[in-house]
Amino acid sequence: MVDGFLQYGQWVILMLSILSLSLVSSVKHKTRLNGYILTGISRFAGAVVFVFVDLPAFVIANLIQTYIAFKGYHNNKKAGENKK
Repeated sequence: MVDGFLQYGQWVILMLSILSLSLVSSVKHKTRLNGYILTGISRFAGAVVFVFVDLPAFVIANLIQTYIAFKGYHNNKKAGENKK
């Protein structure tokens, strides 16, 4: 079960990461916010995968990226509300 998750899950995570990068690079505010959320989700999922393959440095890196993504969402949401 874990082996199947690792084999197929890594490709799903890669696709989510690519999609999130395209959303974050948008000029539309709401699209960019959705990109930050999707980035956080995909980085957290990456951390879970790296736990199973016992790569602690990558787990830490993905958790840091998760924090940065959600912090970016929070900061951009506040900035968008201040413009209105």
